[in-house]
Parts: sequence; C-alpha cells; structure tokens
Amino acid sequence: MKTHNSVSNKDREIIRRLMEVRTSDVIDALDRYNIHGSTIVSETIKPVFNDIKMAGIALTIRLLKTKEPIPTMTPEEYEQYVAEWYGKRNNAELFLKIAEPGHVLVADAGGYTQVGFWGSFIALIARDKGIAGLVIDGGCRDIGEIRKERFPVFCRGVGRTETIGRQELRPEDVNIPVTVGGVLVEPGDFVMGDDDGVVVIPRDLADVVSQRALKQFQEDRRNQKPYLEKFGIQL
Repeated sequence: MKTHNSVSNKDREIIRRLMEVRTSDVIDALDRYNIHGSTIVSETIKPVFNDIKMAGIALTIRLLKTKEPIPTMTPEEYEQYVAEWYGKRNNAELFLKIAEPGHVLVADAGGYTQVGFWGSFIALIARDKGIAGLVIDGGCRDIGEIRKERFPVFCRGVGRTETIGRQELRPEDVNIPVTVGGVLVEPGDFVMGDDDGVVVIPRDLADVVSQRALKQFQEDRRNQKPYLEKFGIQL
C-alpha cells in the first residue's frame, strides 16, 4: 500500500544529508528560511541512549488515553481481552503495513507517560522494516533492551504498563497532523534527531535546508580539523 508520503529517491538524498549533519546545523539553516525555533521539539522529548542519530520522513499517529476502566475478570478472560485489544483497539499493523524504509514514526500520545506504547519487540519489528526511529510524546518501556538494539527512540518518559485498557490507536488517527513536544508535525515532514534532541523540517524546505546544513557542517569540520588533529580527537 502506497501513501502520499512514500519515500522517494529525492527524499533519500535529503535523508542522507541529514544523517551527515547535526541538529544544530539544521536549526541554524532553518533560521535562514525564517523558521526561528518553532520546529524544535521540546527538550523534554529525550533520546534513550547516547551517540544517537536519526533522520527520515514523518509517519504520524495519534494515541488516545482510554476512558473506560479495565473490568474485573479471570486470568483466562483477561488473555482474551488482551487479544481483542491488540486486534481492534491498538493494532500496530495500522502503521506497520504502510511504513517504508526511511520513515520515522511520530506518535502524539498527549504527553501521557503512564503507558509504555513502545517496547523492545516492536522496536525489532520496526528496525526489520527499515523504520528509522520513533519520536513519541509519551512513554516507552524495555529501555535497557532498546538501547542494546540501537533502535533510535526519543520519548517523554518511561511507561512500564502495556497499552491494554489504557491507550488506543484508531484507524482514523494514522497519517494525520499531530503535535509532539509542542511542534506541529505533518505527514511527510522530515524529522531529525541526535544527542541534542529532535527538530522537524517542513517538507517544502527540506531540500534547501539540508543543503545549507551540510554546507555549514563541512565548513565547521574544516575549521575544527587542525585542533582535532592536534588533540587526537576523532568525531
């Protein structure tokens, strides 16, 4: 299934540039195109490990906090409840089936961190599909294992419970405008993250911004080179 934000060859070239540079280079480049900080995702959305780098095209979802209590039931009944929940009310296939290599999953969970929407198993599935990373204004769990898997995740906090009875994903909440860390993200925008955090690049500016960011990065490296060599530092 193709979506309107499928990843083109031109998109891959932009992603390649973004993977070479730093978020600071991108933010400086955005300044030159009259975007002065409005697409910098809040610093409360943090990377889950160091030496992290991620860039890709936003595949967006919105997660809703469930308003109904989990009923009292037997363990056997609960297992059935779990199967139905993941099948009908929080089915990852809604986004996995349209994800392409180069997509970044951007999830608006409304800042709700009491639930671990993302864990180490789905991170492996996403990595196998070529998904470049996850940015979620909400919670993740299995953080230690995700670090070992090296799947790039930026989240607001650690949520240790599963989504059952707590959080749901509706079909109509995939590939829609969402807000993450105070920034509006449209499907198809470019998203980049590193140790400094996450920045969103509007799709119509991504080509020129990535070129300008790469130019700045290369100039900076040339200026740094004698000092890096003197001190034996490899960046």
